[in-house]
Amino acid sequence: MMDNSEYRSQAQQDHDSPWKEALEARFPEFLDLLFPKVHQLIDWSKPIDFLDKELQQILPTSENGRTYADKLVQVHLKDGQTTWVLIHVEVQGEPERAFAQRMFQYNYRIRDKYDRDVISLAVLSDTNPSFRPSRYAFEMGGCRILFEFPTAKLLDWQNKLDALLASENVFALIVAAQLHAKLLKEPKQRLDAKTRLIRLLYERGYSREQVIELFKFIDWMIRLPDNLEIEFKNTIDQIEEEMHMAYVTSVERIATQEGKLEGKLELAIQMVKDLNLSVKDVAEKYQLPLKELKERLNQDKNSD
Repeated sequence: MMDNSEYRSQAQQDHDSPWKEALEARFPEFLDLLFPKVHQLIDWSKPIDFLDKELQQILPTSENGRTYADKLVQVHLKDGQTTWVLIHVEVQGEPERAFAQRMFQYNYRIRDKYDRDVISLAVLSDTNPSFRPSRYAFEMGGCRILFEFPTAKLLDWQNKLDALLASENVFALIVAAQLHAKLLKEPKQRLDAKTRLIRLLYERGYSREQVIELFKFIDWMIRLPDNLEIEFKNTIDQIEEEMHMAYVTSVERIATQEGKLEGKLELAIQMVKDLNLSVKDVAEKYQLPLKELKERLNQDKNSD
Protein backbone atom coordinates (compact mmCIF):
# COMPACT_ATOMS: atom_id res chain seq x y z
CA MET A 1 0.00 0.00 0.00
CA MET A 2 1.42 3.41 -0.94
CA ASP A 3 2.02 5.97 1.79
CA ASN A 4 0.79 9.57 1.58
CA SER A 5 3.96 10.89 -0.06
CA GLU A 6 3.82 8.22 -2.76
CA TYR A 7 0.13 8.97 -3.36
CA ARG A 8 0.78 12.71 -3.69
CA SER A 9 3.52 12.00 -6.22
CA GLN A 10 1.18 9.80 -8.23
CA ALA A 11 -1.70 12.27 -7.99
CA GLN A 12 0.49 15.06 -9.35
CA GLN A 13 1.35 13.15 -12.51
CA ASP A 14 0.57 15.00 -15.69
CA HIS A 15 -2.67 14.29 -17.47
CA ASP A 16 -1.47 14.72 -21.03
CA SER A 17 -2.17 11.12 -22.09
CA PRO A 18 -5.87 11.03 -21.19
CA TRP A 19 -6.36 14.48 -22.70
CA LYS A 20 -4.75 13.38 -25.97
CA GLU A 21 -6.98 10.33 -26.18
CA ALA A 22 -10.08 12.22 -25.06
CA LEU A 23 -9.54 14.90 -27.71
CA GLU A 24 -9.27 12.28 -30.41
CA ALA A 25 -12.21 10.23 -29.16
CA ARG A 26 -14.55 13.16 -28.48
CA PHE A 27 -13.33 16.06 -30.61
CA PRO A 28 -16.77 17.40 -31.68
CA GLU A 29 -18.04 17.31 -28.08
CA PHE A 30 -14.85 18.98 -26.86
CA LEU A 31 -15.30 21.92 -29.23
CA ASP A 32 -19.03 22.15 -28.57
CA LEU A 33 -18.43 22.50 -24.83
CA LEU A 34 -15.33 24.70 -24.69
CA PHE A 35 -15.16 26.46 -28.08
CA PRO A 36 -18.73 26.57 -29.44
CA LYS A 37 -17.94 29.34 -31.98
CA VAL A 38 -15.33 27.11 -33.63
CA HIS A 39 -17.66 24.12 -33.45
CA GLN A 40 -20.28 26.07 -35.43
CA LEU A 41 -17.83 26.73 -38.28
CA ILE A 42 -17.19 23.04 -39.00
CA ASP A 43 -19.07 20.77 -41.37
CA TRP A 44 -19.37 17.69 -39.17
CA SER A 45 -20.73 15.59 -42.00
CA LYS A 46 -17.19 15.55 -43.44
CA PRO A 47 -14.36 13.44 -41.95
CA ILE A 48 -11.81 14.93 -39.55
CA ASP A 49 -8.16 13.87 -39.60
CA PHE A 50 -5.63 13.98 -36.76
CA LEU A 51 -2.25 15.08 -38.08
CA ASP A 52 0.13 13.65 -35.48
CA LYS A 53 3.03 13.29 -37.91
CA GLU A 54 2.72 16.90 -39.08
CA LEU A 55 2.53 18.14 -35.50
CA GLN A 56 5.67 16.25 -34.49
CA GLN A 57 7.52 17.98 -37.31
CA ILE A 58 6.99 21.42 -35.86
CA LEU A 59 6.78 21.00 -32.06
CA PRO A 60 9.96 21.01 -29.96
CA THR A 61 10.59 18.47 -27.22
CA SER A 62 9.03 19.65 -23.94
CA GLU A 63 11.43 21.34 -21.58
CA ASN A 64 11.83 21.30 -17.82
CA GLY A 65 9.55 18.30 -17.43
CA ARG A 66 6.52 20.22 -18.68
CA THR A 67 4.04 18.29 -20.76
CA TYR A 68 1.35 19.39 -23.15
CA ALA A 69 -1.50 17.59 -24.84
CA ASP A 70 -1.31 19.05 -28.32
CA LYS A 71 -3.45 17.99 -31.26
CA LEU A 72 -3.46 19.17 -34.85
CA VAL A 73 -6.72 18.40 -36.63
CA GLN A 74 -7.79 18.88 -40.23
CA VAL A 75 -11.43 19.87 -40.57
CA HIS A 76 -13.79 21.00 -43.35
CA LEU A 77 -15.65 24.24 -42.82
CA LYS A 78 -19.25 24.89 -43.76
CA ASP A 79 -18.12 27.44 -46.37
CA GLY A 80 -16.24 24.69 -48.22
CA GLN A 81 -12.76 25.57 -47.04
CA THR A 82 -10.37 23.11 -45.40
CA THR A 83 -8.37 24.32 -42.44
CA TRP A 84 -6.29 23.03 -39.54
CA VAL A 85 -7.14 23.42 -35.88
CA LEU A 86 -4.27 23.40 -33.38
CA ILE A 87 -5.41 22.43 -29.88
CA HIS A 88 -2.92 23.16 -27.13
CA VAL A 89 -3.74 21.87 -23.64
CA GLU A 90 -1.62 23.06 -20.74
CA VAL A 91 -1.89 20.13 -18.34
CA GLN A 92 0.91 20.47 -15.85
CA GLY A 93 2.85 22.96 -13.79
CA GLU A 94 2.51 26.57 -12.87
CA PRO A 95 1.50 29.32 -15.29
CA GLU A 96 4.13 29.89 -17.95
CA ARG A 97 5.36 33.38 -18.71
CA ALA A 98 6.10 32.67 -22.37
CA PHE A 99 2.88 30.76 -23.05
CA ALA A 100 1.36 33.29 -25.48
CA GLN A 101 4.64 33.61 -27.37
CA ARG A 102 4.81 29.84 -27.75
CA MET A 103 1.25 29.73 -29.06
CA PHE A 104 2.28 32.30 -31.68
CA GLN A 105 5.39 30.31 -32.58
CA TYR A 106 3.44 27.07 -33.03
CA ASN A 107 0.95 28.82 -35.27
CA TYR A 108 3.49 30.45 -37.57
CA ARG A 109 5.64 27.30 -37.72
CA ILE A 110 2.69 25.33 -39.07
CA ARG A 111 1.76 28.15 -41.45
CA ASP A 112 5.37 28.47 -42.65
CA LYS A 113 6.04 24.75 -43.10
CA TYR A 114 2.72 23.68 -44.61
CA ASP A 115 1.23 26.96 -45.91
CA ARG A 116 -2.05 26.22 -44.14
CA ASP A 117 -4.48 28.39 -42.22
CA VAL A 118 -4.48 27.43 -38.55
CA ILE A 119 -6.94 28.14 -35.74
CA SER A 120 -5.04 28.03 -32.44
CA LEU A 121 -6.97 27.18 -29.28
CA ALA A 122 -5.64 26.86 -25.72
CA VAL A 123 -7.09 24.94 -22.78
CA LEU A 124 -5.71 26.02 -19.40
CA SER A 125 -6.09 23.45 -16.64
CA ASP A 126 -3.91 25.20 -14.05
CA THR A 127 -5.35 26.48 -10.77
CA ASN A 128 -4.18 30.11 -10.96
CA PRO A 129 -7.27 32.25 -11.65
CA SER A 130 -5.21 35.20 -12.93
CA PHE A 131 -3.30 33.23 -15.57
CA ARG A 132 -5.27 33.95 -18.75
CA PRO A 133 -2.98 34.42 -21.76
CA SER A 134 -4.89 35.17 -24.94
CA ARG A 135 -2.57 37.33 -27.07
CA TYR A 136 1.02 37.80 -28.08
CA ALA A 137 2.15 41.30 -29.08
CA PHE A 138 5.44 42.79 -30.22
CA GLU A 139 6.14 46.31 -31.41
CA MET A 140 9.39 48.10 -32.17
CA GLY A 141 10.46 50.75 -34.64
CA GLY A 142 7.13 50.76 -36.40
CA CYS A 143 7.05 46.97 -36.73
CA ARG A 144 4.10 45.37 -34.94
CA ILE A 145 2.88 41.80 -34.38
CA LEU A 146 -0.45 41.00 -32.74
CA PHE A 147 -1.61 37.39 -32.36
CA GLU A 148 -4.81 36.60 -30.45
CA PHE A 149 -6.20 33.16 -29.68
CA PRO A 150 -9.26 31.81 -27.81
CA THR A 151 -8.65 30.14 -24.45
CA ALA A 152 -10.81 27.96 -22.23
CA LYS A 153 -9.99 28.23 -18.53
CA LEU A 154 -11.22 25.07 -16.84
CA LEU A 155 -11.15 26.79 -13.46
CA ASP A 156 -14.08 28.92 -14.65
CA TRP A 157 -16.21 25.77 -14.41
CA GLN A 158 -15.39 25.33 -10.73
CA ASN A 159 -18.59 27.08 -9.65
CA LYS A 160 -20.58 25.45 -12.44
CA LEU A 161 -19.92 21.82 -11.59
CA ASP A 162 -23.64 21.10 -11.34
CA ALA A 163 -24.06 22.36 -14.89
CA LEU A 164 -21.22 20.12 -16.05
CA LEU A 165 -22.71 17.09 -14.35
CA ALA A 166 -26.15 17.85 -15.79
CA SER A 167 -24.86 18.47 -19.32
CA GLU A 168 -25.76 16.06 -22.10
CA ASN A 169 -22.31 16.67 -23.60
CA VAL A 170 -20.17 13.69 -22.57
CA PHE A 171 -17.00 15.83 -22.59
CA ALA A 172 -18.41 17.71 -19.59
CA LEU A 173 -17.66 14.68 -17.42
CA ILE A 174 -14.04 14.71 -18.59
CA VAL A 175 -13.73 18.39 -17.66
CA ALA A 176 -15.32 17.65 -14.28
CA ALA A 177 -12.83 14.83 -13.73
CA GLN A 178 -9.92 17.15 -14.56
CA LEU A 179 -11.21 19.76 -12.10
CA HIS A 180 -11.56 17.18 -9.34
CA ALA A 181 -8.05 15.91 -10.07
CA LYS A 182 -6.61 19.41 -9.82
CA LEU A 183 -8.63 20.84 -6.94
CA LEU A 184 -9.35 17.96 -4.56
CA LYS A 185 -6.35 17.20 -2.38
CA GLU A 186 -7.90 14.80 0.14
CA PRO A 187 -8.06 11.18 -1.08
CA LYS A 188 -11.54 10.62 0.40
CA GLN A 189 -12.87 13.65 -1.49
CA ARG A 190 -11.39 12.25 -4.67
CA LEU A 191 -13.01 8.88 -4.03
CA ASP A 192 -16.44 10.47 -3.52
CA ALA A 193 -16.09 12.63 -6.64
CA LYS A 194 -14.84 9.75 -8.77
CA THR A 195 -17.65 7.48 -7.60
CA ARG A 196 -20.25 10.15 -8.39
CA LEU A 197 -18.93 10.57 -11.92
CA ILE A 198 -18.88 6.84 -12.60
CA ARG A 199 -22.41 6.41 -11.21
CA LEU A 200 -23.59 9.05 -13.67
CA LEU A 201 -22.26 6.96 -16.55
CA TYR A 202 -24.60 4.14 -15.61
CA GLU A 203 -27.60 6.29 -14.70
CA ARG A 204 -27.60 8.06 -18.07
CA GLY A 205 -28.02 4.88 -20.03
CA TYR A 206 -24.87 5.21 -22.10
CA SER A 207 -23.88 2.27 -24.24
CA ARG A 208 -21.38 -0.23 -22.91
CA GLU A 209 -18.71 1.21 -25.21
CA GLN A 210 -19.36 4.76 -23.99
CA VAL A 211 -19.26 3.71 -20.34
CA ILE A 212 -15.93 1.94 -20.78
CA GLU A 213 -14.47 4.84 -22.79
CA LEU A 214 -15.48 7.51 -20.28
CA PHE A 215 -14.60 5.29 -17.32
CA LYS A 216 -11.10 5.00 -18.73
CA PHE A 217 -10.62 8.78 -18.93
CA ILE A 218 -12.06 9.43 -15.47
CA ASP A 219 -10.06 6.60 -13.90
CA TRP A 220 -6.91 7.86 -15.61
CA MET A 221 -7.33 11.42 -14.34
CA ILE A 222 -8.50 10.90 -10.75
CA ARG A 223 -5.90 8.80 -8.97
CA LEU A 224 -6.49 7.13 -5.61
CA PRO A 225 -4.20 5.48 -3.05
CA ASP A 226 -4.30 1.69 -3.08
CA ASN A 227 -6.64 1.26 -0.12
CA LEU A 228 -9.26 3.59 -1.63
CA GLU A 229 -8.77 2.04 -5.06
CA ILE A 230 -9.98 -1.24 -3.59
CA GLU A 231 -12.98 0.52 -2.04
CA PHE A 232 -13.68 2.18 -5.40
CA LYS A 233 -13.59 -1.15 -7.22
CA ASN A 234 -16.03 -2.65 -4.74
CA THR A 235 -18.37 0.32 -5.19
CA ILE A 236 -18.32 -0.11 -8.97
CA ASP A 237 -19.15 -3.78 -8.56
CA GLN A 238 -22.13 -2.78 -6.39
CA ILE A 239 -23.33 -0.20 -8.92
CA GLU A 240 -23.18 -2.72 -11.74
CA GLU A 241 -25.04 -5.27 -9.65
CA GLU A 242 -27.73 -2.73 -8.67
CA MET A 243 -28.29 -1.62 -12.24
CA HIS A 244 -27.79 -5.03 -13.86
CA MET A 245 -25.14 -3.58 -16.16
CA ALA A 246 -21.97 -5.65 -16.28
CA TYR A 247 -20.12 -3.14 -18.44
CA VAL A 248 -16.84 -2.59 -16.67
CA THR A 249 -17.19 -5.85 -14.67
CA SER A 250 -13.58 -5.59 -13.57
CA VAL A 251 -11.79 -2.32 -12.89
CA GLU A 252 -8.59 -4.34 -12.96
CA ARG A 253 -9.11 -5.23 -16.61
CA ILE A 254 -9.27 -1.60 -17.70
CA ALA A 255 -6.42 -0.63 -15.37
CA THR A 256 -4.32 -3.34 -16.98
CA GLN A 257 -4.97 -1.82 -20.40
CA GLU A 258 -3.61 1.50 -19.16
CA GLY A 259 -0.21 0.33 -17.99
CA LYS A 260 -0.70 -1.57 -14.74
CA LEU A 261 0.05 -4.76 -16.63
CA GLU A 262 3.66 -3.63 -16.80
CA GLY A 263 3.83 -3.24 -13.02
CA LYS A 264 2.29 -6.67 -12.50
CA LEU A 265 4.77 -8.23 -14.90
CA GLU A 266 7.73 -6.68 -13.11
CA LEU A 267 6.47 -7.89 -9.75
CA ALA A 268 5.83 -11.38 -11.11
CA ILE A 269 9.33 -11.56 -12.61
CA GLN A 270 10.83 -10.66 -9.25
CA MET A 271 8.73 -13.33 -7.52
CA VAL A 272 9.93 -15.99 -9.95
CA LYS A 273 13.58 -14.94 -9.69
CA ASP A 274 13.88 -14.18 -5.99
CA LEU A 275 11.62 -16.87 -4.56
CA ASN A 276 12.16 -19.49 -7.25
CA LEU A 277 8.41 -19.93 -7.69
CA SER A 278 6.70 -21.68 -10.55
CA VAL A 279 6.04 -19.39 -13.52
CA LYS A 280 2.58 -20.92 -13.92
CA ASP A 281 1.70 -20.37 -10.24
CA VAL A 282 2.83 -16.74 -10.33
CA ALA A 283 0.92 -16.08 -13.56
CA GLU A 284 -2.24 -17.47 -11.97
CA LYS A 285 -1.70 -15.51 -8.75
CA TYR A 286 -1.38 -12.17 -10.57
CA GLN A 287 -3.84 -13.07 -13.35
CA LEU A 288 -1.23 -12.61 -16.07
CA PRO A 289 -1.03 -14.26 -19.49
CA LEU A 290 1.36 -17.19 -19.02
CA LYS A 291 2.84 -16.79 -22.50
CA GLU A 292 3.60 -13.09 -21.96
CA LEU A 293 5.23 -13.71 -18.58
CA LYS A 294 7.44 -16.44 -20.08
CA GLU A 295 8.46 -14.14 -22.93
CA ARG A 296 9.41 -11.37 -20.50
CA LEU A 297 11.44 -13.77 -18.37
CA ASN A 298 13.30 -14.91 -21.48
CA GLN A 299 13.97 -11.30 -22.49
CA ASP A 300 15.34 -10.50 -19.04
CA LYS A 301 17.48 -13.63 -19.09
CA ASN A 302 18.96 -12.76 -22.50
CA SER A 303 19.71 -9.20 -21.42
CA ASP A 304 21.57 -10.28 -18.27
